[in-house]
Amino acid sequence: MSKLFTELKRRNVLRVGAAYLVGGWILIQVADALFPALNLPDWTTRFVAGLVVLGFPVALILAWAFEVTPEGLKRDSDATGSNHTSARRLDIATLIGVVLVIAIFGYQQTQDAPSGAALVLPPAIPSAAPSLAVLAFENMSPDPENAYFAEGISEEILNVLSKIEGLHVASRTSAFSFADTNTPIPEIASQLRVNHILEGSVRKQNTRVRITAQLIDAETDKHLWSETYDRELDDIFAVQEEIAIAITQALMGALGLQQVRVDAATDDLVAYELFLSGRKHFYQRGTDALNRAIVDLRAAVARDPEFAEAWSFLAAAEDTILGYGDFSEDGVANQLRLASEAAARALQLDPEQALAVSTQGSIATWTDHLLALELTGRASRMVPNDAGIMLWAASSLFQTGYVIESLPLFERAIELDPLSGINNGVLGVAYLAAGRRAEGRRHILRANNLGWPYVSDMLLMDYLHTGDMDGARDLSRIHATERYRVSNNVGQWNEAVWDGILKGEMSAPKMVELAELHQVELDDRFEFTNYLAIGDLDAVFDIWSKYGYAQNHNPLRFAYSPAGRVLVEHPRFLDIAEQFNFIPVWQKRGYPMGCERVEDNLGDHLSCPNWPD
Repeated sequence: MSKLFTELKRRNVLRVGAAYLVGGWILIQVADALFPALNLPDWTTRFVAGLVVLGFPVALILAWAFEVTPEGLKRDSDATGSNHTSARRLDIATLIGVVLVIAIFGYQQTQDAPSGAALVLPPAIPSAAPSLAVLAFENMSPDPENAYFAEGISEEILNVLSKIEGLHVASRTSAFSFADTNTPIPEIASQLRVNHILEGSVRKQNTRVRITAQLIDAETDKHLWSETYDRELDDIFAVQEEIAIAITQALMGALGLQQVRVDAATDDLVAYELFLSGRKHFYQRGTDALNRAIVDLRAAVARDPEFAEAWSFLAAAEDTILGYGDFSEDGVANQLRLASEAAARALQLDPEQALAVSTQGSIATWTDHLLALELTGRASRMVPNDAGIMLWAASSLFQTGYVIESLPLFERAIELDPLSGINNGVLGVAYLAAGRRAEGRRHILRANNLGWPYVSDMLLMDYLHTGDMDGARDLSRIHATERYRVSNNVGQWNEAVWDGILKGEMSAPKMVELAELHQVELDDRFEFTNYLAIGDLDAVFDIWSKYGYAQNHNPLRFAYSPAGRVLVEHPRFLDIAEQFNFIPVWQKRGYPMGCERVEDNLGDHLSCPNWPD
C-alpha cells in the first residue's frame, strides 16, 4: 500500500486529483451563475456538473499514464526528471484555485445573509416551455373611469390563456404591477420570469370598443403578432376568444394545436361591467375597496342571477372583508352567512367555480378545520395556476401547524406571482417556521420592499431570538410606521419601548408609563409583540384570547417560528387551540411541527423537541 501511495505521489496523481476537484467546483459555480443570464435551459448546468463528475476518473488515469513536460505531453516512463516541475506547477494552480473557492464561497455567504437593504429581484428562470405575462391594458377611452374596464379585459384574456396546457402565464398581481411605468419589456420579462409579453390598449365609447393587442418576444423585443379589433360591446367575449386563439397560433411551434373557447359569462353587459369593477376592487383589498367590490358584485348578480363568476367573487369579498375590520359576533355570523349563500349559488350554477370552493374552505375555518383543509386543497387542485387560491390552501395548512406541507403551495404561489408582497411575506414566515432562516428573512424583507410590511414583526422577533441586536434595532425603528401606518406619537412610543427591550430594561409597567408619556392609547397589535419580546407570556395569552378568529393569523405566525416554541409549549396554547377548533384536526392528522401532547409538572401541554432553533 505504501509503495502504491509513493507511486501516486511521484506521478502527481494526487496533485492532479486535488487540482481537478478545485477547478471542477469553480467551473460548476461559474456555469450556475452564467448560464441563466444567457437564458440557457436548466439542464445545461446539470450537464456541466455531470461532465465534471465523469471526467474525474479520466483525469486520474491520464495523470498516472502521462506527464506534462516542457517538450509536451509524454508517457510517464519517458518523462524522467520533469515530475518535480509539474508538481510545482500543480501546487501553484491548486493554491490559486483554493483562493478562488474561498472568494466565491465568501461571496455566496454574503448573498445569503439577511439584510435590511433593498433586495435585487431574482433573474428570469429559463425554460424551454413558452411563458407569458399579460400586462394591464392601457385605457384609451375618453373617460378615465373606464380604466377598470381596460384592466378587466386584460385579466379576462389572462384567465383564458392560463388554462392552456403547456403555457405558463404570470399571475395578475405581478403582471399588473408594471402599469403606468416605463419599465423596458426585457426587464419586465426578467422580473416575471417569462419569455413573452402581451400588451395592449382598450378604447370604449358608448356601445363600441376597440382593443389593440400585441405579442412580444421578450428576448429579442420583436413583435410576433399584433391586431386591432373594432367591435360592438356585445361581441366582447368573441374578441377575447380571437385574441387567445391568435396568441396560441403565434406560439404554435412550442404549444402545438390548442382548443381555445370563451363562453359568454353573461348576456347583460351592464352586469359584466359591474363585475369587472367589483373584481378589480376585490383585488385591491382594504376596507373601502372591499366594500366597493361588494356593492358592485351584488349589483351584478341582481341584474343577472345566473352570473356564476360574479357570485364567486361576491362570496370571496363577503368573506375576505372579515379580516379588514372590527365585527361584532353577530356581524361575523352575518358575513359568513352572506359568503356561504353566495358560494353555494355560484357552485349551483357552475360546479367548476374554484374560487367558490376555496371560499367555502375559508368559511369552514371558523368551525371545522378538517373540512377547510379538504376544500382549500380541492380548490388548489382545480386551478393549479391560480396564485391566490394556492395561497389560501397553503395558509389553511400553515394556520393549523402543518408548516412543511404548506411550503410547496406557498412556493407555487410565489412561482406564479413573484412580485406579490403578501406571497413573499407569508412564504418568508413559512421558511422561518421550517428552520430555513436565511430564505425566510430574505422573503420578509422583500415583502417590505414590495409594500407589504405586515409580517415584519416576525422578523423583528427572529432578530431578537438569535441575538442580532443591530438588526432588531434597525427594524424596530421603522416597522411601526410601515407596519401599522401609525401616528408619530405611537411610532416614538414603540421606538422607546424597543430601545428598552434591546437594553434588557423593559417591563410591562414601564411600557404603560411610556404610553402615558407619549400620550398613546395602548393597542393590542403592539402589546402582543412587545409582551412576547419581554417574555410576559401570561399577558401575551390574555391578549391572544381576545382575538377573533379573523384576526388570529399574526399570533399563529409568531407561534410557528423559532422564537415561538415558548408559546406552543405553554399550557395556555392548548386553550387557544380549543378556542379556534384545532384540536380535532390534530387528533386526526397529528400535532403540529412534530409536537406531542404530554402531561407533567407543567400540566397538559405540547412538547416539541424537534423545534427549529
